[in-house]
Amino acid sequence: MAYFPHAYQKMFIAADVDVAGGKTSDALTAGEVALLDKSYTSVAPGALAAGGLYTLAQGSLHSVDKLGPFHGGYQESVKSKGINPKFVSKIWSVDAKAATTSTATIEVADAETFTKGETVFLRVDVKGSPALRFLGRNSYFVADYTVQCADGATVEPAKVLLEMAAQIEAEPLVGPFVRATVETFDGAAWNVVTAPAGSAPGAHDSARLILEGAYVDTKFGDCSFDPKDHFEKEPVQILVSELNESGDICVANFQEADIVAGKQGEGFGESVIRAFILSNRYAQDDFQTDPRMREILDDIALAGVSRTATYKTWNILHNIPRSYNPSGMHNSDQYLLTVAAVEGSQAATDMDALVAGLAAAAGVAVEAL
Repeated sequence: MAYFPHAYQKMFIAADVDVAGGKTSDALTAGEVALLDKSYTSVAPGALAAGGLYTLAQGSLHSVDKLGPFHGGYQESVKSKGINPKFVSKIWSVDAKAATTSTATIEVADAETFTKGETVFLRVDVKGSPALRFLGRNSYFVADYTVQCADGATVEPAKVLLEMAAQIEAEPLVGPFVRATVETFDGAAWNVVTAPAGSAPGAHDSARLILEGAYVDTKFGDCSFDPKDHFEKEPVQILVSELNESGDICVANFQEADIVAGKQGEGFGESVIRAFILSNRYAQDDFQTDPRMREILDDIALAGVSRTATYKTWNILHNIPRSYNPSGMHNSDQYLLTVAAVEGSQAATDMDALVAGLAAAAGVAVEAL
């Protein structure tokens, strides 16, 4: 074990994976990943042995081998340090996970009616990183509706909720984060309504207001991409509650709100490309923020990673004992190798097989996170 828990990290982007074996390192195509033996020839997953020494390699993503009169060798395959299965301490994979939006639903039963002069208040709270970046604080808005009808008449719940939905979407501090929908229940199914409901007594259906997080962050294209640009991963959280004129929430026009929290996704291409750029910088392969310099210097980050795709990743944590240490104490260096492949692709399927073969040789399980 190393003195410190830090592990040297290196990242690979798998466009293809060699699971057949028998291919030399110089024959790997751009983005093709393989495990090589001591002769720098790829090994099939089933042929990996506990006593072997292997190198994780990837065909270079560079389209040219030489930049300028002196600097060459860019198309040489990218390789890891030697991996001895006996010194592999952990292997785990992380599946891509789609983000889910937050929803808040508040319902009015068909037995509930609204009478002349009655005022209904509904508070909507928008919380999370998007709201904080927009305002410097969480945002909220109180929608209200005062019933106006003939004496003795009542107003359908849907009419009240439609007015509140319009107010919420029109509010400049809350509307950009929320999509409001009103539905009525006809006894068999919920149906979206867009026009004001009538007010005839006896025609009241159950109605509900559904608020869904609908924030979309500004995103720059590849031409102007900069790794320092912010990209939003956190969905907004929507809360809704009824209250009265004094702010008391213990009122009973609506049923208790049903709140479903939004969940953050994983495996975003935006995250992968930034990790890949950082890994390349450790190898002195800098990312150029000027698009003209990216073209001149054959930058590979944007060509190798799709910012709109989702990726599954595999992580191999291993150590290499030091043959010499001035302190006389046994020590080793830790290395973390991360491979990313587009979720659901053939490369991802083949990478599962390759990692499973290495895990079997190392005597460890592949943990799924």
